[in-house]
Amino acid sequence: MPLVKVKRFSQVTIPSEIRQKANIEEGDIVDMKYEDNRIVIIPKRITDKSVDWAKRFDDVLSHVRTAAKKAGITEKDVETAVKAARKRIARSNFS
Repeated sequence: MPLVKVKRFSQVTIPSEIRQKANIEEGDIVDMKYEDNRIVIIPKRITDKSVDWAKRFDDVLSHVRTAAKKAGITEKDVETAVKAARKRIARSNFS
């Protein structure tokens, strides 16, 4: 467990190994809270309320479906690939 020093103006540096695992990059927004005698840092994403994200997702998804159909990829193929990807991600989160 890396130790960090609290610097001037109460600033701390998040060690690179933790930033990489948490996908935190320069300029990102994080939420910080104190709970159970620990400081918890949670990466956050801020989105534009004026964007209809559901519609944008559906638009992208329709392009993916069209490309998958042309490539002969079935819904079952996608389900199998997603399950395999989730297993890989779960294993890498515990490494």
